[in-house]
Parts: sequence; C-alpha cells; structure tokens
Amino acid sequence: MFKPMAITIIFGLAFATALTLLVVPVLYSLFFRVSFRAKG
Repeated sequence: MFKPMAITIIFGLAFATALTLLVVPVLYSLFFRVSFRAKG
C-alpha cells in the first residue's frame, strides 16, 4: 500500500515533533532555571 519512504517520512516527522515538544521544554527549564508548573 504505502511506499517505505512515505512511512519513514511520516514516522520521522512524528518523532521530530514529539522530540521538540518533550525535550526542548526540559532543556529550556534546565538551562534557564524556568519552571513550567503553575504557581499557586
């Protein structure tokens, strides 16, 4: 059905998106000492 290249691209984009949404905030909080938790 799908070409292997299309599947590779889809999974690559999904992995990159997850990486951006998970790793970047963690690194940002570590480097800049910022907490994403709600204050209260």
